[in-house]
Amino acid sequence: MRSISELDLAVVIPLLAAKIRELTAELRATDDRLDDLTEEEVEDRVQLQDMLQQYHGVLDSLRAEYEDALAEGINLPSYDELVAR
Repeated sequence: MRSISELDLAVVIPLLAAKIRELTAELRATDDRLDDLTEEEVEDRVQLQDMLQQYHGVLDSLRAEYEDALAEGINLPSYDELVAR
């Protein structure tokens, strides 16, 4: 038994995927100037990388739950449709 409904998953997954894209873009914005980052900016990057890793783990778990629901015949969009830009 799921602790979250399929419909809730269909709402949360695209939101989390969008947040991951946003944070990834923020991280990449400093890629060109890695050697010039202040100590605070370096710390912020490390925290952002950690957060992204956690978010990806959560998204992977949600994907597994969602795909299980789809396999049971739930009539919802595919996972790929949910995470598409």
